[in-house]
Parts: sequence; C-alpha cells; structure tokens
Amino acid sequence: MKRYTIIAPLFALMLSINAHATDDTSEYSQMKGKALQDVFKNTKMLGEYKRYRKDTQTFSYTEFHNKNGTTDYKEGKSANEPGVWKLIGDDKVCYKYPKSKRNTKTYCFFVYKFDKCYYKYSLGQMTLRGPRNWDDWSSRAVRKGDGGSCATPLS
Repeated sequence: MKRYTIIAPLFALMLSINAHATDDTSEYSQMKGKALQDVFKNTKMLGEYKRYRKDTQTFSYTEFHNKNGTTDYKEGKSANEPGVWKLIGDDKVCYKYPKSKRNTKTYCFFVYKFDKCYYKYSLGQMTLRGPRNWDDWSSRAVRKGDGGSCATPLS
C-alpha cells in the first residue's frame, strides 16, 4: 500500500509537468489547406536555416513563391536556383529544384506559425501530435512586407 501512496503523487506530478510543456506551445498554430497556400502564394519569404550552410557560407535564404507553382530560390552569394512548390495533402508544402546540383531531392515540410514567423519542420522532426521539439525546426521565415520578425536571431 505504501508503494502506491508514493507512486500516485509522482505520476500526478509527471502528468502536470507534461501538461505545462504542451501549454508552452499553444501559441504555435499549424498552417493547413487554404491558409497554408495563402502563406506562400505570390509571396517572398525571408528566411534562415537552423544550421549553418557551409557550401554557401550562410544561414539566410530568400524564396519567391509564384502563383503558378514556380519559385526563385536564393541562398548566400552563389546559390540562385529556380524551383517548384506545391501543397501535398492538406498540411505539407514541398519543394523541388529540377536543375540543381545541390538540392536534388523533394523537400517537404509541415509549417507552424508563431506570431508572424513561419517555422518549417521536416517529416523526421514530427510526431502524430506535432514537432518532437519546437526548437528543432529546419528553417523559419517571415513574409516580406508583413512587418514580422522571428525569435532571437541565430548566432
């Protein structure tokens, strides 16, 4: 009986801690459907990658998303690649750069908005309930002209 007396309060504490961790992410909203399309359609995104890109020596990129599904992607001083973008299902934006020697795959992301910043998470960063870790995004960006900014800049 004493074991249950000790374990039950510990279990309740663990549930409480887990509930608070979920509350910390309540300001993130997943972009889906028309809202997701409207984020990118005819929009220039000013973004940065979570990790430094050695080959282009930068964190930063820009990408203009045309209504017709094409993009103009720029990263650093040397990377300027035309691409295509489209929504897959109701909740993913995917990119492909057919002429690129560097970006040779199809890249798909789930997009979450926090304030006016859009965070992209790859499939490997996701669980059925959302990102494994909200700080482990692939890239984040703001829409040019929206007046938004993202959290603390990367160093």
